[in-house]
Amino acid sequence: MRRIKILLADDHSVVRNGIKLMLSQQKAFIPEIEEAGEGNEVIELATKTKYDVILLDISLPGQNGISITKFLVKKSPSYKILALTMHKEEYMIKQMISAGAVGYLLKNTGLDELTKAIVTIANGNKYFCNEASQVIINDSTNNLTSGENYNFTIDYRNVLSTREKEIMILIVKEFSSTQIAEKLFIGKRTVDTHRRNIIAKLNLKNTAGIVKYAVEHGVLNP
Repeated sequence: MRRIKILLADDHSVVRNGIKLMLSQQKAFIPEIEEAGEGNEVIELATKTKYDVILLDISLPGQNGISITKFLVKKSPSYKILALTMHKEEYMIKQMISAGAVGYLLKNTGLDELTKAIVTIANGNKYFCNEASQVIINDSTNNLTSGENYNFTIDYRNVLSTREKEIMILIVKEFSSTQIAEKLFIGKRTVDTHRRNIIAKLNLKNTAGIVKYAVEHGVLNP
């Protein structure tokens, strides 16, 4: 089984112990966890040791998670930082993502999602919970950093409806809107509306983007 080296940063030992206990119960990987309780300790450990994932709370003494993320990502974009926090405010999500975090989870997440997020990020991809994904979707320009576009990868399973997932699969299989409408017993205009919603929700540009996204994310082989 694969080993994933994690730096777990939270200023409450009871939270760290709870997360370690959760991760010990999953079967997807073997966690190797080091801990930090304050901001400067995170920077010290992260600059000395290579971690597959840095699981980082935003509210830390010394330096907060946003400033830590900015510092580490500026030092090297290879740092894989997953925010794990109670903050679900839009401005906080934007600041953390703008700083360079490649993932965002709320502390009320369950074991399955936490495990999935860690594995996704350790594999070099991004993972955002529903709340963070919605902030990304609602930001029409995606200019979350000053003068810079940030390219987010949104998990379709978190943002698309069941019907939209069905239609995306049929689009990838090269069905036309008319054929999709006939197959699903809905109107062609309804199909086109779903198509536009899929493009908007996944932050894509056109139908070709849907196909490319689906291939890259294994939509036909979930």
